[in-house]
Amino acid sequence: MRLLLAAAVIVAAISPVQAADTPQQASMKSCAATWKTMPAADKGKTKYTDYMGTCMKKAPAAATAAPAPAASMAMTAKPKAAAADSMKMAAPTGGSAKCKDGTTVTYKNRQGTCSGHGGVATWL
Repeated sequence: MRLLLAAAVIVAAISPVQAADTPQQASMKSCAATWKTMPAADKGKTKYTDYMGTCMKKAPAAATAAPAPAASMAMTAKPKAAAADSMKMAAPTGGSAKCKDGTTVTYKNRQGTCSGHGGVATWL
């Protein structure tokens, strides 16, 4: 009997412990599984990281929302709402750059600007 109990303890100590998935982990696993089953033609239309970001945003709100507080712990005053634009960074809307070969170009976004001219020397 002691030998059986000792064997059970050893097996329990060696076997990996599986923690319960958080709602975010469950959503990530679901999105990854969906990606794996997508046809190659659909996968070619987007990058994996872009797909995962979009898929994670579509996660059901009930799975990601925190449980509601008990009535005794409910907040009695609402916090002041911040202006919607107060935390957003202004995206560059375009501009000009001087390339290393002396060419001046205009751009809509900075990525790839002057790529055929040796790179950007200065942003104007």
